[in-house]
Amino acid sequence: MRKKTVALLSAALLVPGPVWAGSKWATHGEIGLVAARAATTSESGDIKLEAAHAIGRWTYSGGLAALYASSSHLTTQQDINAHLQADLALSRHTFWFGTGRWDRNLFDGFAYQESVASGLGRILVMTNATKLSVELGAGFRRERPELLTTNALGAVTSRVRRPVVDDAVVHAGAQYRHSISSSTHVLDTLLVESGSSDTMTTDNLSLQVKMEKTLSLAVGVQLTNNTNPPPGSVRHTDTVMTVNLVYEFKNSKLTATSGSGDSFSDLIGSLNMP
Repeated sequence: MRKKTVALLSAALLVPGPVWAGSKWATHGEIGLVAARAATTSESGDIKLEAAHAIGRWTYSGGLAALYASSSHLTTQQDINAHLQADLALSRHTFWFGTGRWDRNLFDGFAYQESVASGLGRILVMTNATKLSVELGAGFRRERPELLTTNALGAVTSRVRRPVVDDAVVHAGAQYRHSISSSTHVLDTLLVESGSSDTMTTDNLSLQVKMEKTLSLAVGVQLTNNTNPPPGSVRHTDTVMTVNLVYEFKNSKLTATSGSGDSFSDLIGSLNMP
């Protein structure tokens, strides 16, 4: 059979809503779709939507992300996660944060994972080309492990939910952004949540190249490691690689509470983006 491969990349369609003259809104969207037709059929896609709003010393941000993959009409990956965060600038380089996260991955051995945390953040480096910030805090995490049973093809045939696990966690994060040139940027966000049951580490690395003022091409990799995955989940580390189109929209009068306000990344104080 002749192999036919179709790859489709499309900008996210974002509806920013009314933008008043004094508002300080920014939105950000990514989408990537790939479909292959040959002896086997495979499809994959991911979408990320982020928004932030700065009001005085406060910055409110949130986002939603979804990932789907299938092979030979068999779903191999399905993940939906969301986060919200509020940052209060205490000084030019210091901020307080409060954050909440929720995640539902059908193949990681958890029916759901959710957490809240609060603490202090610090901007360590802030130049025209480079920005590095970190945050450290404490919080509470709730997880619902589930035992997955699969067949010979890898399809999940049953799910047995186990008791809910609640524990206190240490929350640590870091965000790095470096401009290689006016159109090329490297971004990396790291999140660690460590409790008595396990330590979850997520790292998102992305290379973005601007094609025009609001449109970029991004190549990224996400690594997620769990030190103590539930029974039936044999992998400690999951890797997801993406090639997406990125669309950014911001009000022309946008300024950041911490940073130059040059882009969406400068406005958002959130270090726990999916």
